[in-house]
This record gives sequence, structure tokens and C-alpha cells, in this order.
Amino acid sequence: MSLSSLVSTETQTQSKPVRGLPGWVLPAGLVLGFLIIFGLLFGERLLPKVEVRTSQVVTLRGNASSTASSPTSRQLLFQASGWLEPDPYSIQVPALVNGVVEEVHVLEGQSVKKGDLLATLVDDEARLNLQKAERNLDTIRANIAAHCSLVPEINARLVSAKAKVEAEKARLAELKDTANRLKALPEGAASLSETNIAIMQANRQEAFVAEAESEIPRLEAELATIDFQRIAMGNGFSEAESARDLAQLAFDRHRITAPTAGRVLELYAQPGKKRMLDMDDPTSALIVELYQPTQMQARIDVPLNEASGLAVGQEVELTTDLLNDITLTGTVTRITGEADLARNTLQAKVAIANPDDRLRPEMLVRAKFYPLVKDAGETEEAPSAGERLVLMAPSEALFEVSGQQAKAWVATTEATAELRSLTLGNSEKDGFREVRDGLRSGEQLILPPFNKLDEGARLSIISNNF
Repeated sequence: MSLSSLVSTETQTQSKPVRGLPGWVLPAGLVLGFLIIFGLLFGERLLPKVEVRTSQVVTLRGNASSTASSPTSRQLLFQASGWLEPDPYSIQVPALVNGVVEEVHVLEGQSVKKGDLLATLVDDEARLNLQKAERNLDTIRANIAAHCSLVPEINARLVSAKAKVEAEKARLAELKDTANRLKALPEGAASLSETNIAIMQANRQEAFVAEAESEIPRLEAELATIDFQRIAMGNGFSEAESARDLAQLAFDRHRITAPTAGRVLELYAQPGKKRMLDMDDPTSALIVELYQPTQMQARIDVPLNEASGLAVGQEVELTTDLLNDITLTGTVTRITGEADLARNTLQAKVAIANPDDRLRPEMLVRAKFYPLVKDAGETEEAPSAGERLVLMAPSEALFEVSGQQAKAWVATTEATAELRSLTLGNSEKDGFREVRDGLRSGEQLILPPFNKLDEGARLSIISNNF
């Protein structure tokens, strides 16, 4: 192939126009993507709703079905679900000083004894502050000892001064006696000069006595000054002791210990994490949260239409999926002062008499409530003996009824259809059938026809029969 042919081929290649994508492809792609996202987010709302009529599940007080009767004398009032929690509350263990976690010695679910070490904070600064306070205390103690060491010397000088006063007084008495004898001699027996000298010596000795006596108050004043200064230094020593105790307390608080025996419910600390007091976050200072496995209770959400049967002191039986073969017994200890409007329930606290060590907070439990026993063999009248609360569903809402089994469509709170399998009782009244399991009081059952219903179908309730 020649050079001219290569050049002509390259020229022809460059002269051919490059064909690009049509201009409408990019806008169409954006619109299509927007439609896909819109459909994913709001597609369910665009689907047509199924118009249905509903009727509410009601609760009546009636005689128990023969198949539901208990072999014991106690009569079941109602059942409700709830969750386990510490009784009466969990124990929060915070750090009492600001600091950084150095080491954590426990994990979630671990059992601890009173005084066990839970975590430690970095304590370098606290240790230095404690050492400084101890050195300051030692310095003040040494100053007090040095200051009070002068007391024995001054006491010795005071004793010596008192002895000197006595000696000077004796010398004065001797000189006065000599002068008086010379004065009493007849004239000429002693020269005038000898008499004058004796008088002058006595007068001079009086000055010596006065000088010696003046030393005693001065020494006593020194002792009083030392005593007052000792009291002042003692007050300073007490302040230094308080400062040392505060430094010791701050140092000890870098070791967080368990205030009581229990089990770790939740761990808030990890090495390197700050624990701060006086913060807006209520958990900013927490190290762990403990609970006592021997003190457990259940918080039970009781539907309002069954809450009339609640009473403090009534017996409750609790079951949980964890312990299928064990029935826990409890007692209603208190009823909360405010109902939950969103759930239409009233919460009751049930103290468990025989909590199993395997139970954990927030486990789901099922509670059976029995009438309050007033005296031996006597129960309160709400409800009366031989009566219980019975769930009644409209018979026309039930289909595929076979013995005590049936199905029904439930209108959920999200306005969707949900298919339920029900267990029926034997009672029937005014077009309603007893339901033992599968429904809750107050739920809405969809009335026929059912041919347009599917699981999760969106509903439009056109009539509601109560």
C-alpha cells in the first residue's frame, strides 16, 4: 500500500460525520427515572381502594363456655400482653466526676456483686491532686510541730525566772535587814557611810526584784501567743485535711463500683469514651444500668374496655415463650394514672413472685387476670363469679367456619386488609359469635362481600357498624 493511498483513506475517514444519540433520549431518560422513583415512593397511594363495610369486635360480660371453664374455682377475667421490666425500676450507675473511661470490667448480661469494680476513669490528674494535698497537709503538720517545740524552752525559762525572783527577794530581805540594824545602832557604833551604803544596796536590790518579776509576764505572754497561733494553725490543718479528703474522694470516684448486687442491663461506657456531668444528654455520665433478677415485674397494656376488671392486689398468671413449661405468678401492684390514647389501653404493673433467672427485661409475656380475692372463698363483684369478659365478633364477618375454627378479614389501623385465623367459642348472641383467640377488643372486621379482598389491600371504609 502506497503513501498516497493511506492519506486518501485517512481523509475519507475524517470526512464521515459521527452519529450521536438523538436529542430526546436524555430528557426522556430523566422523565422515566422520575416516574420510576415516584412510583416506588407513592405507588401504593395511587392504587385503587376497595370499598368495604366494617363492624367492631365487642366485649361482653357473660357466662364462660363449657369448654373454656377452668378446673379450679378461679374464673379468668381477661387476658392481655405486656413486657418484663425491673421492679420497681432499673438502677443507673453514673460516673460522679468528669473523665475519660480507661477500662471497662463488665459486659451486658454479666452478674455483679455489691462493690465489684465496673469501670475506671483516667486518674492521673486526680492522683497528682491527692499527692499535692497530702504534701500540703504534711507541711502544715510539720510547721505546727516546729512552732510548738518552743513551749518546753519557754516553760523552763519561766520556771527559772520565778526562781530568780525568789532569790532576788531573799537577797532584798537580807539587805533590808542589814540596813535596818545599822540604823538601829547608837550613834558612833557604825559610820554614816556604812549605813548609807546598806540603804543604797537595799534600794538597788528592789530594782533587781522588779526586773526579775517583769520577766514572768513576758514569758507567759509568749506561751499564750504560741497557744493562739497553734489554734490558728490547727484550723489551717483542718482545712488542709478537708482538702485532702476531697482530693481522696475525687480520686476514689475514678473507680466506679456496683452499688448493689444485680445484672448489667445496658452498658454505656467503653474505653476512651468521655463521661460528663451537667450535660443535656441524660446518659452522658452513665456507666452501666443494672437490674436485680430477683425483682421483676411486667407492664401489661390492658384494653380500656377490659380495664374495669383491674384492681390492685388481684392475682395474675404470666407465661412467656422462653419458659413454655413454667407459669409465673404475680400480683397487680399499681395501675398507671394515664391511659394510652394511641393504643386505647391502660397500663398495669404486675410484680412477679417467682421470677426465673433466665428472664430478661423487654421479654414479651401473656397475662391472665383473675378476680381479686377479698377473703377466703370470696371474690369481688367485678365481674361476678361465673362471669368473664368475652370477645364477640359479628357472625356475618366470619367465613370458612369449621367447628371452632374460622377466618375473618380485619381492617388494620393502616386501612389495609389482614386475613386472620380465629378460634371460636360456643356462645352466640344477637348475630355475634364468641371468639377466644385471633382478635382483640375494638378491632374492625370487614363485612361481606370478600371477593375483591387480598392480603394487604388498601381499604376505603364506607360504613362502620358499632
